[in-house]
Amino acid sequence: MDEADWNFTEQQAETVYTCEQLRDSKGVKPHSEIMLDLFFVPIEGEEARRAAFEKALETFGYQPGEAENENEVAASIGPIPFTPQDIWLHEERTTKMALARGFRPDGWGFAEPE
Repeated sequence: MDEADWNFTEQQAETVYTCEQLRDSKGVKPHSEIMLDLFFVPIEGEEARRAAFEKALETFGYQPGEAENENEVAASIGPIPFTPQDIWLHEERTTKMALARGFRPDGWGFAEPE
């Protein structure tokens, strides 16, 4: 799978929706500082080049994160403002890196700001 096959418009809309839901249901204030955690899984039927993906993430300032299982790649960055635009900036960038290396995004999250 490459960038041309990925629906970035839908992914961005989901990010905006999720931010609005978190703001409304959890009371997370816009522009609160968060550490953003991003999660990725191998694309079925493709060669997942984990080392190359992790190196690309590090090059752009992402730190290794806590993965749920051994196949998953997790990365963190921050603090960043809690806005759909800021989250999307990182989500889009890392999705492009992931797709080029046999991974796809599997969500994002953060610890609630204090």
